[in-house]
Amino acid sequence: MLLLERVTGWIVATIFGVFVALTFLQVVLRYAFSNSLGWIDELCRYGFIWMVALAAAIAARQGTHMCITLLEEIAGQQFKRPFQILGDIGLIAFAALLGMGGWQLMQLNWTSLSPAMQLPIAYVEAILPIFGLLTALFAGEHAVRLLLNREIDAMQSEDT
Repeated sequence: MLLLERVTGWIVATIFGVFVALTFLQVVLRYAFSNSLGWIDELCRYGFIWMVALAAAIAARQGTHMCITLLEEIAGQQFKRPFQILGDIGLIAFAALLGMGGWQLMQLNWTSLSPAMQLPIAYVEAILPIFGLLTALFAGEHAVRLLLNREIDAMQSEDT
């Protein structure tokens, strides 16, 4: 799973680099030459969607999604791990629903084209089943690490 996380991280970093470069190019074209390319805005928008979804999947593996800790604080420290496991189970269910719904949405939109690049919108929506699969895998692994009481050890060994 660590390799999959790292590959996903490199994809996120690459998308971000392209996003920054194209946005800079668009600003230069717009202000220096009073001209801009419509496909750059569209590609950046779609790249941003992919980047955020992939980064959210990585956050599931690391257990760093935002959470409301009120119940943990009320119940006490001994319930922290069960609440985290319950959160992972909820995240897996959400990812599965989003992934399946995204797959169905993709199937419907193969003929719908994006306005500027004329690419099937299904290419943009492909991130939904990818996000669902990656998030379910990563959250499942995180829950197993919590169940086996290896959360702290696993994260420390990966950081080195």
